[in-house]
Amino acid sequence: MIFFSDKYTENIEKLRETQKSLGAEKKVVVFEDDGFLPGDISSPYEYYILSQNHERHEENALIFDSLDIPDYWETRQNGAAIGMYYMGYERAFVYFREQTSGQKMDFAENVGKRIVQRVEWCMENGWIYKVDFYNKYGLKYASEFRDKRGTVESKVFYSDGNQEVIIEYPGNDVVALLENGTVKAFFNSRAEFLEHYMMKAAAEEKRVFFVQDDKMLESLSVRPDGIQTWEYTLFPNEDLLNKYINMGGKNGIRFYAVPEHYPENKARGEALILTNSDQIEKLEELTKELPDIVFHIAADTLVSDKLKRIGEQENVNIYSCVNQETLEKLWDTCDFYLDINHWREIRDAVNVAHQKNLLLMGFENTVHHKELFVEGCIYQAKKYKQMVLVIKYILKSSELMQKLLLVQQRKKKEIWRSLLEQGMQK
Repeated sequence: MIFFSDKYTENIEKLRETQKSLGAEKKVVVFEDDGFLPGDISSPYEYYILSQNHERHEENALIFDSLDIPDYWETRQNGAAIGMYYMGYERAFVYFREQTSGQKMDFAENVGKRIVQRVEWCMENGWIYKVDFYNKYGLKYASEFRDKRGTVESKVFYSDGNQEVIIEYPGNDVVALLENGTVKAFFNSRAEFLEHYMMKAAAEEKRVFFVQDDKMLESLSVRPDGIQTWEYTLFPNEDLLNKYINMGGKNGIRFYAVPEHYPENKARGEALILTNSDQIEKLEELTKELPDIVFHIAADTLVSDKLKRIGEQENVNIYSCVNQETLEKLWDTCDFYLDINHWREIRDAVNVAHQKNLLLMGFENTVHHKELFVEGCIYQAKKYKQMVLVIKYILKSSELMQKLLLVQQRKKKEIWRSLLEQGMQK
C-alpha cells in the first residue's frame, strides 16, 4: 500500500505520526518536491533523479559559505535574501530555507551558515531569467527558465551529474522524461506523467489517494462508469468526503489522525459543547441534573437569547463568536465533549475532542461520528438520565474514566488497522 498526495503539509505530517503510532509505516509520496522532504517521504522527481544519480548522497544541505560566487562579485543583505552584485548591477539573489524551531539565529551574523534553497539570476534590467533550486543533499536539482514577463517557460530536473532527467513545460502542460540526455518518454500532461510514475512505482501496491483540498479532488476525474485507478481515498474532513461521494467516488474514507501520545484527562468535571444554534438536545435538563459539571458552550456565531438565559446558570459559560485561542484553552481544560448539538458539526469538534482525549458522549439523534464513540456513551434522548448517572459515576471513579478513554483511543486505531489489513490483501 502506498499513499499519494499533492504536497507535504501538516496533514501528511499527521499521517506519518499516525503510521508510527501504529507501528505500520507505509510509503508516502507527494507530487510536489521542494528538495527538503523528510527522508521517509518521496516524490516522482526524486524517484527518477535517484535512478540516474552516479552515487548515493547523505543529507548535507548547501550553506551560503559553500556557494560558488564568481570572482569580483560582492554580496549585500537585501531583506530576507542576499543580493550579489557585479559592476554595480544586481546579478543574483540568494534565498534561504526557513530555520526550524530551536534554530534561532541572527541573519546578519550567521548568514554564512544559512541553508541555500534557491538562487535567482537576473540581467542588468532586473529580468529574472533563471532560478536554480538546491536540495537537502546540497545539489542543484532543478532550474526554472523564465521569459521577460516572468512566466516559467520550462523547469528542468537534474541528476547529480547535472544531466537532464525531467523537463516540464508548464505553458503547454507537457513533460519529457530523459535518460542520458535522450528523451525516453513524452507526456501530454503532468497528470499523464504522474500516472505513468504511479504505474511504475506502485505496480504491485494498492494506491491510497490523500485528497487535501478541492483542487486535488477535481484532479481525480471520477468516471461515470465507476472505474478508478486507486483503491481508497482519504479525506481530512467531512466536507471533502461528501463532495467525493456526490461525484460518484467509491471507497472514500475519513482520515483520522492518531497522536503518538494522548494528553492526560483528569476528570475534573468540565464539559465542552460546540454549536452554531441553540438546538442542543436536553441541555437544560443536563445542566440542572449535573450541578457539579461546568458546561462550556462555544459558538462561531452570536448566540440566541435562549442560550444567554441558560448561560445565567452558575455552572454554564457561554462563548459567543469564540476565537481559536479561547477554544484551545477550552480543549485543554475540559474532560468531556458532549456531542449533543443538532445540525452541522463545527470545527471538526468530535475528531479534535478525540485527539485531545476528552471523553465523547452524545445522543443517538445528535452524534456526528458514531464510529469514534465508545459503546455505552451514546444514549436515547428520552433516556438522558442514563447519561447523567454515568457522568456522576465517572466523577467519583477516575479508574472508570481511564478505562473508557483507553477503549475510545482504540477506535481510530481499529479504523486504521482495518484499512491497512485490506491494503495487504491481493
